[in-house]
Amino acid sequence: MNKSYTGPNISDILELVESIPINNKLEAEIDTKFPLQKNNNNNNNNNNRIAERVNLDEQKISFRDIVSLFIEFIKGIYSSNEKIKPTKRLDELRKIGCTYPTQYLLFDFCLAALEGDFLDAKLFLGHALNIIGLSNQLNLLLSAIVYTPLTYDKQIRELLTLLALEVQPANMAAYLELYGKDFQNRHKIYENEIMKLKF
Repeated sequence: MNKSYTGPNISDILELVESIPINNKLEAEIDTKFPLQKNNNNNNNNNNRIAERVNLDEQKISFRDIVSLFIEFIKGIYSSNEKIKPTKRLDELRKIGCTYPTQYLLFDFCLAALEGDFLDAKLFLGHALNIIGLSNQLNLLLSAIVYTPLTYDKQIRELLTLLALEVQPANMAAYLELYGKDFQNRHKIYENEIMKLKF
């Protein structure tokens, strides 16, 4: 592998989601390994290149593997290592819909999911897909988290917290005041999860 390799880009990571059986909810255990999809020769070659870029030892992937890669990708934004290019990673997240939308839909999704309010989480995710153009692959990944549900899992909670951290409102005090007591409870859960993060 090329020594200049610094990790997969977000499109590589999300392309792997298509190898996992998800019909809103994850239709397998979180650690079950699946072969990378092989629909045609071009796709097969592309999957081989993705497997190499994400440093897979075998041509199989689990939902947890994808979550781990996503966590590493977001953590790279906070890295002091110049090779990681945090600005480029932020740009990649924005391209798949992780921007500051009206009402901060993706942020609200993450906090609802962390609290365990799956009805709210599903609504926020549906709006994020339709209103802010969230990528289909990211939507699949996040749908599996709340439709299965998987929010009891430590790594899943880490991913939701990191994602929320990236898209949180610029003025959190004003946001808390606007949405009141129920939201404040969610925000406390979110703050507790932030305290558990390790960079």
